[in-house]
Amino acid sequence: MRKDMRRLAAVLIGVAAILPAGAAMAEDNGNNMRNTWEIQYDSMHPCIFNDRHISNDTVHVYQKMGQRGTISWYRGLTVTDNHGTLTDDDKVKRNSDAWGAGPSVMGRYEHELTGKLYGGLDATGTLMFYNKAFPAGGRGYGFMWRTGPRLTWKSGEKDSFSVGYTIMHCSNGMKSRNPGYNGNGLTVVWSHQF
Repeated sequence: MRKDMRRLAAVLIGVAAILPAGAAMAEDNGNNMRNTWEIQYDSMHPCIFNDRHISNDTVHVYQKMGQRGTISWYRGLTVTDNHGTLTDDDKVKRNSDAWGAGPSVMGRYEHELTGKLYGGLDATGTLMFYNKAFPAGGRGYGFMWRTGPRLTWKSGEKDSFSVGYTIMHCSNGMKSRNPGYNGNGLTVVWSHQF
């Protein structure tokens, strides 16, 4: 197992260890909204840019914070393992392997399709901090923006499972040293109300 993947696994184990404690401390607002947690996994592959071949495996852990009509709001933590290369203007490939973590927010529109099947659209924003300048020529921090449709199966009162297509843009928002990149891929989600 790669060194970065071991670090990612250690962070995920830590997050998993605090989930029950966080759920126990969450205030009950009458419908246990703040006791709803979900784990998302993305496998993203490069798209749009021909000179940025960066893929990532990312885990997001979210806690539901509120709902207004068909829109829900979440807060959470994102951990990512990035790997690939970025090709400079002079055609030199530069290694762009890094891992990172940061706070995240998510908004979700959801609509019942039939019985237990729901359609939805997620939009997330994350402030990422990396273990080194990422991608090559960038900085040690950046933003990860994600959006995409998903289908959710509510298997019972407490659990649901989703699958979706997600597109992503990452950059640090600066005018210099800002080699942004894009990705797309599959997202799978498990949600549970404690």
